[in-house]
Amino acid sequence: MRRSVVNRSGLEHGNGGDVTMSLSWIQGQELVRDVRPILEKHDAAALVRHLERYWPADRLVALLGCGDADAEKTALVCLALTGSMAHGSRVVRVLHSSDPAAVGFAEYALWSIWMRAGDDEANASLHAAVQLIGEECFELAVERLTELIARCPRFAEAYNQRAIALFLQGEYAQAAEDCTRTLRFNPYHFGALAGLGHCHAAQGRLEPALDAYRATLQLHPQLEGIRQSLQQIEQGLHKHALAEGPWRFDPS
Repeated sequence: MRRSVVNRSGLEHGNGGDVTMSLSWIQGQELVRDVRPILEKHDAAALVRHLERYWPADRLVALLGCGDADAEKTALVCLALTGSMAHGSRVVRVLHSSDPAAVGFAEYALWSIWMRAGDDEANASLHAAVQLIGEECFELAVERLTELIARCPRFAEAYNQRAIALFLQGEYAQAAEDCTRTLRFNPYHFGALAGLGHCHAAQGRLEPALDAYRATLQLHPQLEGIRQSLQQIEQGLHKHALAEGPWRFDPS
């Protein structure tokens, strides 16, 4: 049992002056009250201006452990707009949350950060290449992404998107190399890790595929598709351990 005292500010102090009502919890409540009106207006530009002035990204990251679910989700929404690669190591921890909504917000924040990690010109080039991939113009997308990488050799998402385009052309070995390059610059990129697993699996390299899928789930335990792929390979290897000829896995 611990003796506590409530001071005039309403904060509860225990022995040694520890504040048991977290200051970050109070700040989290303040964030929700402050930015909710702007969020309701769906004015992203106004929100960015407000955040840059009053709620810098480092302050938002500090709220991810504040203990208030609404505040943490609001902080993630804001980090999707103003967070940087430096904040990825903290945001990725939310992927382990038992709250599916929090996981979804964290995943969205991470992808948003990764997709705008370059300068304005590089980001525009990346988005144009992503559109080409969506239009199944894979060769042109690879060409544009190669040009982008030449200009911005540390832009992790450029390698990841080129890996996607190469994979969709059946160039699995080259795609795997780009997944590895992505992870060199962004070790928290669960998408690139999953992609690396797909590349290995498509080449029949099942043990490396298992390693990549397991590493993916260590970063993002909620990726059920990856969990199913992992289980499918494990079960297939077990069933075909004594069968003649190699067993192949189709990651599609």
